[in-house]
Amino acid sequence: MTVPSDLYQKGSLKGNREDLIDKIFNTSPTETPITSKLGRVTATSTFHEWQRDALGAASADNAMIDGDDATMTAQVATERVGNYLQTFSKVYGVSRRANIIKKAGRGSEMKYIAAKNSLELKRDVEKMVLSSNPAVADTTSVAGKSAGLGVQLYSNALHNGAGATASWTSGAPTTAVSAGTNRTFTEALFKTACQNIYTNSGTFVEMAVMSPSHKATFSAFAGIATNRFEVKGKSQGTVVGAADVYVSDFGAISIMPHYLMAGANEVYLLNTDYIELATLDGYKTSPLAKTGDSEKELATFDVCLAVRSSTAQAKIDDLTP
Repeated sequence: MTVPSDLYQKGSLKGNREDLIDKIFNTSPTETPITSKLGRVTATSTFHEWQRDALGAASADNAMIDGDDATMTAQVATERVGNYLQTFSKVYGVSRRANIIKKAGRGSEMKYIAAKNSLELKRDVEKMVLSSNPAVADTTSVAGKSAGLGVQLYSNALHNGAGATASWTSGAPTTAVSAGTNRTFTEALFKTACQNIYTNSGTFVEMAVMSPSHKATFSAFAGIATNRFEVKGKSQGTVVGAADVYVSDFGAISIMPHYLMAGANEVYLLNTDYIELATLDGYKTSPLAKTGDSEKELATFDVCLAVRSSTAQAKIDDLTP
């Protein structure tokens, strides 16, 4: 139909108010389930060290002749290892006007941005823990980096093809893992990793951390024999298509998909009692020098990952993402 002549339409209005609700929606994941479970210790240097030891092999033939002279048993020294602290940082700032004008969804722009950067920094630490980054020693021109789980889990590492664990130079895992040939994530690999942990440490697996894709593969393992339950009466039936706990021969294992491992080609089997974060002075925010009509802040967090016992953990590497 034709619009009537001289009709005063919405497009001609000069006083329409905006329709902006007083909220900000942010659906980015912010959880840090791994680092939240780890213990904390205070570091006193930028190279955090610890010692590891192991018992000698058990012998069923340990027998002494009656009255024989004592013979010294050879002793093995402890192993001294370490990791370099990594300084995670965020720098942010806002102008005076941006901070004080009336805004939707927040009051102080500076406080809003500071809180957002704090969450981002926590996720950066989580990403480092889950990574295969090798350790990097800090110098006057190079930033120190903490080695992640991918290089610190070497005792029970299941590689494929040319894949190999990282070497430890000067007591730190400073070389990268050698890439192998990717293969399908299978229940047989998972069971082997669990058995290796028990054989080498006598501990049961606490949790398995994997990508969302590997979690979907895991839920299809044949070990899950029953995926339907009888429902009586008028209740609706339930089809179980996923597994959150795997009851193995070596303990009940919590299965955790991790959004930060999307695209990863490894699965970690962890006992968090033997993993800690070493922090220098905790999470800090400091105002930066005022250089104009604005305010700026620096947020820092000095931390490194310390896997106290590699034999109590396992890694299944070289998996098809």
